[in-house]
Amino acid sequence: MALNRRRFLAGSAAVAAGTATAAGLGARSTVARADSTVPPNILVVIVDEMRAPQWFPSVGELDRMLPNIARIRQRAVSFERYYTASNACTPARSTMLSGLYTHQTGVMLTAGNSVTTLSPGFPTWGSMLREQGYSTNWYGKWHLSDHADNVPGGMEEYGFDGGTYPSPNGGAGLGLRADPGSADQFVEWFDANGDRGPWCTTVSFLNPHDILYWKTAAHVAADIPSVITSLPPNFQTDEEIRRTRPAFQSMFIEFTKLVFGTPDWGPDSAAEWIRLQNIYLWLQQQVDIQIGRVLDALASRPGVADNTIVIFTADHGDYAASHGLHGKGGAAYEEGIRVPLLIHDPRGVYGSGTASTRSQLVSSVDLAPLLLTLATGSDDWRADLRYQHLRDRANIAAICRDSRTAGRPWVAHLTDEFSIEESTRPFGLGPAGHIQALITPTAKLVTYSHWADATINIDTGREQEFELYDYTTDRGRSELDNLAGASPLQQQLHDLLINTVLPTETRLPLPPALRDAQEQGMADYFAHANILQNMLTGQLHEGNG
Repeated sequence: MALNRRRFLAGSAAVAAGTATAAGLGARSTVARADSTVPPNILVVIVDEMRAPQWFPSVGELDRMLPNIARIRQRAVSFERYYTASNACTPARSTMLSGLYTHQTGVMLTAGNSVTTLSPGFPTWGSMLREQGYSTNWYGKWHLSDHADNVPGGMEEYGFDGGTYPSPNGGAGLGLRADPGSADQFVEWFDANGDRGPWCTTVSFLNPHDILYWKTAAHVAADIPSVITSLPPNFQTDEEIRRTRPAFQSMFIEFTKLVFGTPDWGPDSAAEWIRLQNIYLWLQQQVDIQIGRVLDALASRPGVADNTIVIFTADHGDYAASHGLHGKGGAAYEEGIRVPLLIHDPRGVYGSGTASTRSQLVSSVDLAPLLLTLATGSDDWRADLRYQHLRDRANIAAICRDSRTAGRPWVAHLTDEFSIEESTRPFGLGPAGHIQALITPTAKLVTYSHWADATINIDTGREQEFELYDYTTDRGRSELDNLAGASPLQQQLHDLLINTVLPTETRLPLPPALRDAQEQGMADYFAHANILQNMLTGQLHEGNG
């Protein structure tokens, strides 16, 4: 992508100041590189809607524009193929916090009043690390339950102290307004409690989520730097999408146009898409400033920083013009589902303390198990019956230790956020929109299906649509050449998905202790579908009256 290199630092002087702090994540740790009898603290920094670097500036240029994220990356193990297991705010966060898939918890829609939320009956990394003697705290966006979003102390049932009320879940310009307050909360907590370990504290920022509302641009500075000057190489027009992609993507485009203001296709569309990308990058710079404040607070106590593992990640990405899409959901392209995962261990136990990368496949359902390993210092927890539902998750900690350690043979992804299947079933409306993706080291298969009535089982009597990409080719990696219907690999991957991935992974039966929570989650999902169905029925009756 063409870049205006002369202006790429414009507007980022305040961000660049973050590189001046060398302590903590700048200076090499003096702690011996061996397992310690003192459990490490764990700082988890989450951002919202930030994809892994793709099409944007090179890593070196991004480091200069996002110097505080660079402070982590330059000492971290970076996972290049870390995928979210679901592609919308609440479902994605549920997979991170619980280590379970959305088809196991019923968390398939974004949280809010009367919408499915994560049952407190499911263990989170907060409750699990508390069982290991940790103080667990959360500041910033939650978006996993209406009660905990709005009622002080409501996060206690999920295993966390702290909380931000109301939770800054999203809205035009809300990230710019709320993220400084989330950083303030962490700094205040750290000043009072940072030396009282072991602790696992999460700071969950909202930006660059504000990109969803880019067209309401009152909250966006008028002089956004023009760093990006062209469309991404895998940009597609709406006509190309209609001809070559599942029908659900065209419906998704109409939805995002209506709700968020996706650019129209016309004489000025290229300029609009380019501006959207530049705003997206600028919003990343704004949240980078707040990340710097968190890192500066940690660095102010070197003794604490030297025993604090820092993890940086995102809940999901944003298409930001790739494939002519804006937002997340509606598809399973890399820009939406592949996100950053950086792990910095100043002790040198899980990584060398210098920048290194891993190309193994790993998933957001592997994150809670990672925290259990970091907290306990071993994998012995995998034999603990309390955590038996997580024992077979990929071992990210082992991959950090040894780059030769195997990752997953495949990653599974499920997105049902924008499907209106259940709510419109009586009217025969809507294309197949329940998305299941299977990613291997060399390919990706995406299925778009209908569900059988009142179940999450694929209705094999109705049409399905497919995408298949060969990652051994340049156009396949860009997800431009859809080989569905033209390659024997499609049947091989589909058989793997149906016969192995679904029954042994994404829908693996849960232990008896979690089944009540699972049943409640599924009941909540279908209850919400019925509410939508009744609303639509009423609207149609009114229209015919």
